[in-house]
Amino acid sequence: MNRRNFLMTAAAGMVLPIRIRASAASLSDEEQEQFLLKAKIVKKKGTKVGTTGTSRLTLRSDDFAHDAHLQTIDVFKSSFQTPAGMEFNFRDSYKFNIAAYRLDRLINLNVVPVSVERRVARKSASVTWWVDDVQMLELERYKKKISAPNRSAWLDQMYNVRIFNELVFNNDPNLGNLLITNDWKLRMIDFSRAFRTHDELRNPKNLTRIDQRIYAGLQSLTREKVVAKLGSLLRETEVDGLLARKDRILELFDAKIAENGEAMVICRLEGH
Repeated sequence: MNRRNFLMTAAAGMVLPIRIRASAASLSDEEQEQFLLKAKIVKKKGTKVGTTGTSRLTLRSDDFAHDAHLQTIDVFKSSFQTPAGMEFNFRDSYKFNIAAYRLDRLINLNVVPVSVERRVARKSASVTWWVDDVQMLELERYKKKISAPNRSAWLDQMYNVRIFNELVFNNDPNLGNLLITNDWKLRMIDFSRAFRTHDELRNPKNLTRIDQRIYAGLQSLTREKVVAKLGSLLRETEVDGLLARKDRILELFDAKIAENGEAMVICRLEGH
């Protein structure tokens, strides 16, 4: 193939080639998905962090290789004792990583890496694109009191991260799951304990500003869109909770705009 890497996908009854370019940074979401679904697993090792038996994979297809994060947990318990207290109808599932990725794209956030469902060693799992060019975790930045080069843009990124955690009701939004790339972009990982059924927000006081693209994405987020993209991953009660929280977030920001004006509430981040 002369250094061209093709993955095959079925569409309209035909097998169509998807070209995988040599640079990981140049791949589209669709190309990353096809690579994660089809590429051969050539190495597997445990990770140093996390409590859900995750692994790091190396995948290869012809002359292209990239790492991925593997998570297989999928448990349900009628009650479960967490550090925050007893949680009923507790669910910890790899499926939520895939749901978070798809929802992220629906609302134009673009901070959650591509994630697909794939069987690995006879187990269904989420296989998630390993984030490139990570300089540190937010936990490290916070502990070392390192300042971002552009404080205003950094704060707006953090506001958007908080919005997404509220939207998915992330029960494990720890700073170790927030990655900082070399160009100071935030990336969010590990949503296995998100998508709770609650119809209220966890910490509405944390919602201060919102990117105009995310605001528009939330406004256009309908049940039909959610079911079409996430219906195979979420239960009906989880979809209900997600849409109720979406409404709460919009109500909150609409009230802020009415009180303070759009300029104080709506922002636009470049390069996201």
